[in-house]
Amino acid sequence: MLFLIMDGSARERRNPARNEVGMEMERRSGSKREENRQRNREAIKAAAWTVFATKGLDASTVRDIVAASGVSIGTFYNYYGTREAVFHEILDDLADQIRSLSGEARAHESEIEPMLAQSYRGFLEFILGLDGALDFCALNQHHIRSRLFTLTSTGGLLSDIERDMVRVMPAATLSASERTQAACLIVANALEVLLQSRNGQPLDIDDTSRFITRLIVRGIGSWDRQD
Repeated sequence: MLFLIMDGSARERRNPARNEVGMEMERRSGSKREENRQRNREAIKAAAWTVFATKGLDASTVRDIVAASGVSIGTFYNYYGTREAVFHEILDDLADQIRSLSGEARAHESEIEPMLAQSYRGFLEFILGLDGALDFCALNQHHIRSRLFTLTSTGGLLSDIERDMVRVMPAATLSASERTQAACLIVANALEVLLQSRNGQPLDIDDTSRFITRLIVRGIGSWDRQD
């Protein structure tokens, strides 16, 4: 028996090509599984977006999402477990994309007003370009508000905004806590404008971006000065 074991090991050493083939098959198998996993997750999230934009999180069920996604209910539970978990991931994905595109917009500006205006414009163009976005926001307002500042991506977005505020306003005397509060207000104001915009009237992106920016930078009193 020992001879056979040793002989088999020797054959493996003498045939490295066979080992390479086996390793390549394992890599391909692992890659295939990962592709299927990612495809299933994306199918579930796409279906959940449609369901949440049609019914809202509160009125939807896991079966609604499964029926729209084409995956089995067992597959859904393997990845998420609850509809709330899917909702949370959708919000985090959105916040991550908003962080990236708004960061790019801010990077090209060196003054606070154009920096915020470009950031708001990029945010609104992105969100309003998504099918069902206004319905999604309107039907899930309280869930969005309650989760927004708990998202990992939102934390990164706030840090980016604070850093850019220091960059374009180096002489500002804001404390660290005041910068954090200002960053939160910048994000919250954009959200509130979006949440209140589902009134049948088209949202003018440029006008809205300028309005929010002026409100943040100059305050309500700026309208009283007629400037």
